[in-house]
Amino acid sequence: MNLPTTNFSEVIALPSGEITILMTAEEITDFENLPLSAPRLAIAEGIRDFYILISPDPSNPILPIKMNMVNPEGKFKPGETLWFNLTEHKIAGKLGDSTLLVAPKSSTVSKSPISESGYYRAEFAYQSKAEGRLQKITEQQWWHDANSRHLGFIVNTGGRLPKLYFYRDFRLDGE
Repeated sequence: MNLPTTNFSEVIALPSGEITILMTAEEITDFENLPLSAPRLAIAEGIRDFYILISPDPSNPILPIKMNMVNPEGKFKPGETLWFNLTEHKIAGKLGDSTLLVAPKSSTVSKSPISESGYYRAEFAYQSKAEGRLQKITEQQWWHDANSRHLGFIVNTGGRLPKLYFYRDFRLDGE
């Protein structure tokens, strides 16, 4: 299966019970001799809804990636956003009716920016290396879907300003 690089894959139903997901560059045909150093992710029994965030891991000789479980069960609800600040900067935001503050290299959940689906004003600023005054990143109108969970990523670009990526996780009933 080919996964999109900047969006969610389709929802994948996994068997119940404790399982381990393993990633390799080549298709596995010998299930008795799995590569010991291949990236893997253990999923405990009872976990039913989670994301897998793939990040670089240059120390892995088999495949230089790491799989990170993001388990939102109970952590954020439809209309809310789970933010990941992958920079060394402090990020502040005004999202409609709510505010956002994300420390460097951390995550947080922001409340719904407005009570129903619609457009809202999103304003973001950053504090370089968490010191000094706030500097504007962007001000724009964003669409809010009150029935979806959202994921936001703040990353370094090599330039002066951090970059924001914002994804809506809309699922049909039963997914």
